Amino acid sequence: METQLFTETLEKAVAGGNTPVARDLRLNLRKILEDGALGREEGLLALLALSRAVEDRTLEGVAREELAALGVGLDLIQEAADSAAIMGMLNVYYRFRHMIGPNDPDAQDYRSAGLRMTSLARPLLGKERFELLSFAVSVINGCESCIRSHERVLRDAGVEVEKIHDLARLAATVKGISVLR
Repeated sequence: METQLFTETLEKAVAGGNTPVARDLRLNLRKILEDGALGREEGLLALLALSRAVEDRTLEGVAREELAALGVGLDLIQEAADSAAIMGMLNVYYRFRHMIGPNDPDAQDYRSAGLRMTSLARPLLGKERFELLSFAVSVINGCESCIRSHERVLRDAGVEVEKIHDLARLAATVKGISVLR
């Protein structure tokens, strides 16, 4: 899809009309997706996972359509969308663990999550892309220990700081857009 048509689609996807807040959010979203450090496909995959995490079906639809237009396979698109579910589960659990704290005498009772997550072993998207999405969803879900863990994995893999920062910006912007609805 051409940039102009994509821009028009984003304009319609962000609720709030022409209020100053809606304009800021639209501009932020467009800047991150079109001029940021993320590749087009990476940005749209992250948009898909994030919009699914906040249950924004309009943005999710935009991301799905754009990814399909780029020729991304339906299995990869679905895995990106589903990453919000597995990370949502893990973010809730690890926030619980973080809140218990390592110094709590009962913390040792919770050493193993005991949650099935074999889907993380060999993601179709590849490890690095799945880490990008995991980081972004962890940011939007506010899981400190998951954010730290995924950020470290990404840095250790050589992912540029600006790309990681754009994922955090994208998560913040998607959250803001979801509040307008």
